[in-house]
Amino acid sequence: MKRNIKHFMLAAIGIAALGFSACKESPITIPDLKTGNRRVLVEELTGVRCQNCPDGTRELISLQKQYGSENLVVVSIHAAQGSLSQPYTDAPASAIDFRIQEAFELSDYIGVPDGVPTAAVNRIIPSGYTTPYLSRPWSGVIAGEFDKDYGLGLFLINEYKPETRELKIQVNIAPEEALSGEHRLTVLMTQDSIVDVQLDGSTRKAAYIHRHVMRDVVSQVSGDVISEPLSAGALISKFYTLTLPASWDAGHCSVVAFVHHGGNPDKEVLQVAEKHVVE
Repeated sequence: MKRNIKHFMLAAIGIAALGFSACKESPITIPDLKTGNRRVLVEELTGVRCQNCPDGTRELISLQKQYGSENLVVVSIHAAQGSLSQPYTDAPASAIDFRIQEAFELSDYIGVPDGVPTAAVNRIIPSGYTTPYLSRPWSGVIAGEFDKDYGLGLFLINEYKPETRELKIQVNIAPEEALSGEHRLTVLMTQDSIVDVQLDGSTRKAAYIHRHVMRDVVSQVSGDVISEPLSAGALISKFYTLTLPASWDAGHCSVVAFVHHGGNPDKEVLQVAEKHVVE
């Protein structure tokens, strides 16, 4: 990606950050601008009764080690078909019901899955597919996505107050070239390292570690339309506020934001960013 506006964006994002801190004397946190980094989003469809889904998760964790978890962003959507997402009620029983309405709405918005494990990689529809949901292995498609460049920077600033559990999110969108057509911004919350029941192969594990679990969608499930022109050198800032439920471990929560097309079936993701609530 071109870097000729990097210094402009650094100053502009610093100014935009004043929106969170104008009435405070505390130092302003400016994000590390890795303008040249291409990041890829994987939306994994899963469920606690899906016996093969843990193999998919392990594949994605291995790929995150290869590319870096900051570059390969994974969101696990617990909305697998039928009863595969239904929590267990008999021993060992599920402590958490990962099913939320937004998960099913998001899964439906992405496309129609053909079995599990399955995942959408930047929501592209490769040749031979009719849906963004792809069967394993995903490594080849992911590698191809890292070779693309859309000239778009995306940066997050989080301000979290532990005493009230209020989280303020600032999303900075910084195009490095003009982008035409409809674009949308989706912002959601994930929680990692949740220990709970999962069917893994033929074994129901009581202490399975659930990764990258989607807990809420902060924006519209289909994404908030970006009304501002995505012109070269522009800086567009969007703001969101929510209160984290008491049952969430803030230390393992992250904000995931991504810019994508708003067409049908073209919902391709151009860039994604993830930032922990507690650094």
